[in-house]
Amino acid sequence: MEPIKVAVYLYPGADALDFTGPIEIFSTPSPSSGPPPFEVTTFAHHSPVATATPALVCIPNATFAATAARIQDYDVLVIPGAYAEAITALTDTAEGNELVALLQQFAATPPRSATRKRVLQSVCSGSVLVAASGILPNRRVTTHHWAFDMLRAAADKAAGGQSNLHLVQDARWVDSGLTDAGVRIVNAAGVSSGIDASLWVVGHLAGEAQRSWAAETAEFEPRDAAWRAGA
Repeated sequence: MEPIKVAVYLYPGADALDFTGPIEIFSTPSPSSGPPPFEVTTFAHHSPVATATPALVCIPNATFAATAARIQDYDVLVIPGAYAEAITALTDTAEGNELVALLQQFAATPPRSATRKRVLQSVCSGSVLVAASGILPNRRVTTHHWAFDMLRAAADKAAGGQSNLHLVQDARWVDSGLTDAGVRIVNAAGVSSGIDASLWVVGHLAGEAQRSWAAETAEFEPRDAAWRAGA
């Protein structure tokens, strides 16, 4: 079976767990002796990439240009978050505009026939970068609780007015539905919630057995999407 291909975007100041958590989950081998169901690639505009954690500097697998040129080959695109300063430093730059164009292209590309599903996944304030691409209006969304206003502002700016977001404040992750091309948008709340969202995506794409195995391997107790009463 052809692997499900995951691309994880890295950029200066990105939160470490926002991308290492999903990478850990997607990199879990198969519970059988078969090949791993997912193939994970990291990509960036620069190498190395200094993260929000001074002790961690990353060397991505691929360049932004090379990955963007074959983005149609990827089934999952993960956009991690960062502190507001790092998000602001990326948006409205040439690199930020290239990312917006890539997100728009990915969201408009139907799933591959080999997998029949495609997922755009953000973690934490990575949803602000997704919002800047203009694909979130009229959707249920979430993000880190520090970034709600920033998310709405980015979505409204991209929409040229009111984006009519439904901000879900009491959820670890939200399934925001499908684009016209059939790409599912999933956004996680803060930091560790990216692991919960990634486990859901694993189940969605590779089945319950792989999801359960990934959680067991990581010794992570999966949590429901809602995490406060009334969510």
